[in-house]
Amino acid sequence: MLNVLLAGASRGIGLGLVRAYLERGDRVFAVARNPASSAGLTELAAQHGARLQLIACDLNAPAAATAIRAALGETRLDRLLLNAGVAGPAAQDVASVSEAEIAQLFLSNAIAPLRLARALAAQLNPDAVVACTSSVMASLQLSAGADLPLYAASKAALNSLLLSWAAQLGAARDFSLLALHPGWVQTDMGGAQAPLSVAQSVNGLVPVIEAAAGRRDCRFVDYQGQELPW
Repeated sequence: MLNVLLAGASRGIGLGLVRAYLERGDRVFAVARNPASSAGLTELAAQHGARLQLIACDLNAPAAATAIRAALGETRLDRLLLNAGVAGPAAQDVASVSEAEIAQLFLSNAIAPLRLARALAAQLNPDAVVACTSSVMASLQLSAGADLPLYAASKAALNSLLLSWAAQLGAARDFSLLALHPGWVQTDMGGAQAPLSVAQSVNGLVPVIEAAAGRRDCRFVDYQGQELPW
């Protein structure tokens, strides 16, 4: 039984990953700003009992890591999945975006996930996997981010920070780092027109995450395991 912490667990891909790991028989710590308001988490808690622990936490708060470490206690993690993120302002134009909007976007999508990953690294078991939900739009080679340029830039920043962290840790790193493109998925962010259901994305993501265990590399891959250029 693996110990899995999933941040951004209340809906969409995050909730789908919580469900998938519980169905595998693992123990899941699900972090959300207000888990009690998530009907999906409430249902899973009733079904799986003590194997699902809900942690209420604003991931953007400076004290988020402290609160999560307190909830974990001495528990060591095998999987750290950082899924939380936002699309950003509707008008994705550098000429009109406010300082508050751009700060919230980059904090949510790039800074907060890496800050939490670094803070929890000491609680990872050897050969663990740290995976952050990224996007194909983060790839400077594959996407100009024309439709969502600010969102794309925030995910490119996430990928850059992952690479920098991997370089800083060097040979001392005993866990894998993944930037994951989940595909275009039917979520609140992806919209009903997206070609993939949450279940289809998750059914691909879980094997990709599990295949990374023990490899101790740093990769940018999609939900089918295809390597993507940074």
